[in-house]
Amino acid sequence: MILNRPVWRTALVVVAVAIAGFAVAGDSTDEAAIEQAVTNYVTSIYEMKPELVDESVHPRLQKVGYMPAEDGSGYNESWMTHAELKDLAASLNKDGMFDPETAKLEVTVIDHTDKIAVVKLDAAWGTDYIHLAKTDGKWMIMNVIWQLAEH
Repeated sequence: MILNRPVWRTALVVVAVAIAGFAVAGDSTDEAAIEQAVTNYVTSIYEMKPELVDESVHPRLQKVGYMPAEDGSGYNESWMTHAELKDLAASLNKDGMFDPETAKLEVTVIDHTDKIAVVKLDAAWGTDYIHLAKTDGKWMIMNVIWQLAEH
């Protein structure tokens, strides 16, 4: 089958756009900004700086965590909003539960495009998987699902 010229040109444009999209996805500036947003999230808790929550967490945050039930029957599910996270950041470390200098903070950007990202965070409390979106030119945490570390 022979393609007519308009169809052939359209196919070339589609391929060029796809190639350009892959180039955008690998932007190291975005990766650094993604890592910074997640670092702000952790630092807000370790250093009791709730203002960092506003810098890196979207107001419509959806956060859910899983902690072992005290009776050993499985896991309890705990949901948290942006406001609750901010309150937690202001108070959780008041007794020095985490040493900000030595507490675990490992950020792994699993994948990202020019608009969305998936990150794995290993922190003192456990493992978080985080979704971020670039809104108004800034990377913001939208979703967090986490599990308490087993000791």
